[in-house]
Order: sequence, then structure tokens, then C-alpha cells
Amino acid sequence: MKWDVAVRRLTHVLIALAPLYYSIPVDLPYVGLRRWVLLIAFFAAVSMFEAVRLWKGVTFLGLRPHEKNQIASFAWAAAGITLVLWLFPHEIATAALIGMAVVDPLIGELRKTIDGRIVVPVSSGVYFVLCISVLILTSDMSFLFAGALASVGAAIAIASENLEIKYVDDDFLMAVLPAVAMTALWLWV
Repeated sequence: MKWDVAVRRLTHVLIALAPLYYSIPVDLPYVGLRRWVLLIAFFAAVSMFEAVRLWKGVTFLGLRPHEKNQIASFAWAAAGITLVLWLFPHEIATAALIGMAVVDPLIGELRKTIDGRIVVPVSSGVYFVLCISVLILTSDMSFLFAGALASVGAAIAIASENLEIKYVDDDFLMAVLPAVAMTALWLWV
């Protein structure tokens, strides 16, 4: 595996740590701020870095060639992480972010190494297992309901990874769209 690909894959998997945000106290002691301020500061910092990178035309290890003159995947991922952590129930946000963090790079590796016909079933199965595990561990929902949410999340995540929307990266879509779909099902039932 090339270094730039390895850096991208490792960084992607580290997104699974984003739900640690929920372990930060809602009211930050000694500073007088609320937890969400850190989330917005994170997104603002990434956005400012990305604006300077685009302005100066800077590239670095892990950045894909086509991202040189457009918003890079890491900025889209930061937007998705921020939106999901801020707006969705923590159980769903955690499941969606861990699923995206692991399955998106998995799909990239599977496409290079195995028969393309089994990429979707394998990646869907991995997303489902991760998602149902997180939902069971972080909530008191039934196995059946967690399975329904995980099924919807997996279907939407894998479909969103394959969407071709100019300038909108799948790192954003794979975090936000499954969270929207799972939350909609949760609220509907």
C-alpha cells in the first residue's frame, strides 16, 4: 500500500474515536463553556485550515490529486462529524460515525483486492455488525429494533458511498445520510 493511501486509511479509521466527544462534560468545568463550543471550534479550525490550503494551493501526504483545487475529503468528513455529533441522538451518531470510519476505507481496499460483486454484501455486513453492536451497547433498545436500524443504516451508508455528487465527498454522505435515515426510522416507530 502506498504511503498516501495508508495515511488516508489510518486517518479515516481514527474517525471512530469522534464519539468520545460524548464523554466530555456538557458544561466544561473551569472554562464556563458548553461542550458544543468545542465541536464548533473543531469545525471552524478545519474550515480555516482548508480555506488557507485552497488559497495557497497546498497539497500534503494523503490528499488525493483531484482535491488540489476543491474542498478535500477531510473537510467534508469534519463537516459530517460535526453535524452528526451535534444534531443526532448519541446512539445513532456513534453507530453512523464508527460505521463510516471503518467501512469507507474497507470498501476502498476491497475494490482493489477482491471480486467487485462481493464488495457490497461484505461492506454491508460489516457496517450492519458494527452498527447493531454499537446500538445494543449504547442503548436499551431491543435486538430486533437495533437490527432494523442497523439494516437501514447499512443500506443507506453503502448506497451513499457510491453516490457521485460533484464536490460533495462520500465522507460527508456516509456519516450524515445513515444518521438521518436511522433517526427517521427511530422517530417513526
